[in-house]
Amino acid sequence: MISTLLNARRIAVVGVAKNCGKTTTLNHLILLAEAQERTLGLMSVGIDGESEDVLLGTAKPPIRVTTGQWVVTAEEAAHASTASLEYFETLGFDTPLGEVVVAKVIGDGEIILAGLRHRADMRDAIERLEAQNVDLILIDGAYGRVTAAHAGLTDGVVISTGAIVSPQVEVIIERTRHLIERLTLPEIQEPWLMRLLNQSVEEGRCLLAGPTIAAIPLIANSALVGLPHSRSLWTDDVKAIAVPGVVSDRVVDELLRAGGAGRTLIIGDGTNLQTDNRHLERLRRTWTIQVPHSTQVLGIAINPTSVQGWTVSEDELLQGLRTQWPEITIFNPDHGLVSTSMS
Repeated sequence: MISTLLNARRIAVVGVAKNCGKTTTLNHLILLAEAQERTLGLMSVGIDGESEDVLLGTAKPPIRVTTGQWVVTAEEAAHASTASLEYFETLGFDTPLGEVVVAKVIGDGEIILAGLRHRADMRDAIERLEAQNVDLILIDGAYGRVTAAHAGLTDGVVISTGAIVSPQVEVIIERTRHLIERLTLPEIQEPWLMRLLNQSVEEGRCLLAGPTIAAIPLIANSALVGLPHSRSLWTDDVKAIAVPGVVSDRVVDELLRAGGAGRTLIIGDGTNLQTDNRHLERLRRTWTIQVPHSTQVLGIAINPTSVQGWTVSEDELLQGLRTQWPEITIFNPDHGLVSTSMS
């Protein structure tokens, strides 16, 4: 059932592309939360709830909140909202839109969510909301901000996809698959690999290692700078590299030059993979990529229409996604259509 989407305390909503219908999906989850009488908190990585798309100028659906819910947003965004808010506390930092505040909704209306940019900001905001007995937090990922789907912050993710990606259903499914694969990377099983990642994160630098050799730091701390100058360190005993930060296209190029047969890339989360799909596919042909915790995909929301004017067959899109992911709830938030497990 679609209500099982909310069998979690922290849920991120992310889009495969801009204008997929992510805000509509968020509003649908808000209604589900209200029906279940959950104490709801909302936040966004980026900005959401504005009346029109900044880049395209197209109208966007507002985010509606009701009395008793909680939000984390910047002061100017709060002032531009129609919902009445009671400020509770600030997160202690300024943004171009003013201080970021934790506020309680004391009058129904529309809300603009803004102000959170970094993982640490999100973690702090989540802790502040949960201290107020908020039992469900919905995080809007904003376009291109899959940081919200980090497994260390959320219990799961709802992915929004649809016709804006392509007028061809098979392309929509393929692009959706690429995102899901990034978020659901296999988890680390070997203790020495987990120790390597922990050391890498603690020291803030990339480390090479093998099951029989100690960690070896790159010539420079970052992968982008260190890898080109550390090729001599890639002995046959080196079976893994831990990267504590972003893995870009250029980093992938260097890893491919090092040769990956039997080697593993260890990263903190799939959201660290900021590569295009072509680079990622090339890397996975020879390298294994592992993370401490894989993100759980709770649902896939579809939008069969595009702001650019074309539509795709809703039935065909549902069936194609259902065939790929029979265990995931798939639904259209505009009218609650659900495609549950094939079993």
